[in-house]
Amino acid sequence: MTRKPRILLIAGSAEAHDVATALSGSNLSAQAILRRVERSFGPLSVPSQIWTPDGSAQMQRYLADNGITAICDAGHGFDADVSLIAEDAARRSGLPYARLLRPAWTIKPPAERAVSVAQAAAMIPIGARVFAATGRGTIDEYAPFTGRKLFLRQARAGTRNPLPGFAEAVYGGPPYTRAQEAALFSRLDVDTLVCRNVGGEPSRPKLDAALELGVRAIVIDRPPPPEGARQLATARAAVAWLNAL
Repeated sequence: MTRKPRILLIAGSAEAHDVATALSGSNLSAQAILRRVERSFGPLSVPSQIWTPDGSAQMQRYLADNGITAICDAGHGFDADVSLIAEDAARRSGLPYARLLRPAWTIKPPAERAVSVAQAAAMIPIGARVFAATGRGTIDEYAPFTGRKLFLRQARAGTRNPLPGFAEAVYGGPPYTRAQEAALFSRLDVDTLVCRNVGGEPSRPKLDAALELGVRAIVIDRPPPPEGARQLATARAAVAWLNAL
């Protein structure tokens, strides 16, 4: 007997919500997992849970226990560890897997590139006033901090441990315009931006604002998708792929 299709959607991006909405109105059954509670996109349109596999074997058990027949990985572009686990588990389980990633930005001088937050931190000179849009979980990678102040973007106040003395939280949520980002950078008197190359237009204004103001921009390269994995660039392409399975 052929198994009824059941999709595992790995969420963590705006595109994941578009896929979830499409799946909720289709004949495909779906469920989603997320690494953390999302602060910007609202609830998903399919059943979801906060869960991160600790390895391929655990993910394989999850796939079997939940009758999953395919994985659409629309997780955050920098959650490469989850993608590697999911792709390996899918391959070992004989299930289709695809990675949904919006096109990355093309980074040209005067913007600079780094391969990690730690490398970007090492590029920060003494006395710099830095605006960082790399996520609360990256704060330890900036230590020891050589600049004067690090302004760390956060969507909202949380229950995590306090930030180290060199850092100050700047709260706010998308969408942001170039003008808003420029005004923020001017008010904080920052001279350096550190951000991740998440791709897409909604996240781009901070980089464009920095370049417009002459603020030094250090952009962290996005990790590559799992080697050999099918790649999809839009939610529409992901839904089409799922419907064709």
